Amino acid sequence: MRVTRQKAKEILYSIAVKPETETVSVRDSFMRVLAEDIHTERDYPDCRKSAVDGYAHIVGHETYNPIGDTGAGRKGADVINGDETVFVMTGGNVPENAEAVARVEDAVIEGGRVRLPESKAGENINSIGEENFAGDLVASKGSVIKDGLFPVLFYLGKGSVQVYKKPKIGIFVTGDEILEAGDEYRKGFVYNTNRYILESMFNKHGFDYEYFGHVKDSKEEVAAAFEKMSGQYDIIISSGGISMGKYDYVKEVFSTCGYEILFSRTAIKPGSPLMAAKKDGGIFIGMPGYPAAFMTNLIFYIVPFLKKCYGYETFENDEIDVVMDGKTSSREGRFDINRAVVRAQNGVYTASDAGTQKTSHFNSFARVNALLLLDEETGTLKTGDRAKAIFL
Repeated sequence: MRVTRQKAKEILYSIAVKPETETVSVRDSFMRVLAEDIHTERDYPDCRKSAVDGYAHIVGHETYNPIGDTGAGRKGADVINGDETVFVMTGGNVPENAEAVARVEDAVIEGGRVRLPESKAGENINSIGEENFAGDLVASKGSVIKDGLFPVLFYLGKGSVQVYKKPKIGIFVTGDEILEAGDEYRKGFVYNTNRYILESMFNKHGFDYEYFGHVKDSKEEVAAAFEKMSGQYDIIISSGGISMGKYDYVKEVFSTCGYEILFSRTAIKPGSPLMAAKKDGGIFIGMPGYPAAFMTNLIFYIVPFLKKCYGYETFENDEIDVVMDGKTSSREGRFDINRAVVRAQNGVYTASDAGTQKTSHFNSFARVNALLLLDEETGTLKTGDRAKAIFL
């Protein structure tokens, strides 16, 4: 059954595994997805603090009497009187009634007193709740714990967080012609590429997976692989064996072994062969064998689908507007996904064609960083035309 790209995504999202939750140590939370909103438990800062190394004082005096010092985590004077001043290091608590902090480099020591420049009330003082008040939302459920958010959890003093459980994903590759990296080259054979496309993309997004192995083009071996994996994984992804060839057995196994086939092709190029099926709560995704088609489908369909399974709040690809810097070809009446090089120039994204868009070609992926999304009404684009694109 062939479906539109929109229908394929609708079906995939409808069968996405609804993740359960678990509590993990913040130390182990990197690249996990939050299953709870994170709020501040106190004001930030929770007391008045100095933004510089300098002298806390009450505004209005020319010289001041130094009565001590304080630093971050060290207690100093709670209050000062009249012309008293306290040397406060960056991050140190400022006396309750101090009005400003003068930078140490602007101060002059004269006969045991400190001459300070004229200051404004509040100068160089971080006020209570200046960053956040208690109860403020810092991160929403569905956010990925990475980059900035991961250290922020430590900044908040969190020891553990509630996250979504990761679905178990198993992958395997079919084909009698498959060689592994390091194997001696044999004419007419190809090296196992799709396994590593999956692994690199899964590692990028924090998806866990297990590589079941390489399965020969045999109905019995393909059926045995699916049967064995069905009890171990929530989602099974295969590469190859779903086209119309004599030895493409994945579809036949689906048809004869009780799997409900949801669709078998989608209306895009490259990567029209794409199968989705389910059985006993398990989800099965059959991917094309050509690496270019495999990678295109993975980025366009499977990564957003898996993000939804992982509990991502935002799971669709981010589309950007680009202006063509040269020609790229597509066919009207078909949704084409063309490889492209996108650059930022003077605040505008420009896109140039990869030089080849053949499904059988893959080396061009070494120099591209985006995919152009060319809908059924687009046709060939020329310099200056506009299009949508997604980054790899």
